[in-house]
Amino acid sequence: MRNFLYINKLWNNFMRIKMKEKMAENEDIDEAFKKIKTHTAVTDVQAMVRRFQQKEQTYTALLQTVSTSEQKVDQLKRANENLTKRLHELQIDAGKAGSDTAATSEDGMSFQSDSEILTMNTELNTVNKDMAKL
Repeated sequence: MRNFLYINKLWNNFMRIKMKEKMAENEDIDEAFKKIKTHTAVTDVQAMVRRFQQKEQTYTALLQTVSTSEQKVDQLKRANENLTKRLHELQIDAGKAGSDTAATSEDGMSFQSDSEILTMNTELNTVNKDMAKL
């Protein structure tokens, strides 16, 4: 019984030391939560964690949206540049200001009309505004 008592006492001391170490490791986090509690008046730690997770998910979704918008803007800019170059070439070739019909190149590829180019320019401007808002 005496040996059993000593073993339990030793185990108790070991567990106390381990508990103090773990508490010391987490003291910074505990202090941060206490500050958040005093400033926000939210006492439920799980609610705070859920809020942080929701904000992180929202932030990630916004980053993905911005990235997608930037890619779309880049694609539209490239398409606009190509169409503008082609329009300029067609205007030079035709010797006139432009036409409302679709043009076809020597290799059989068709190109958009002026109205389609203007529509794409408008769409590009809209996407640029959306990206600036984001």
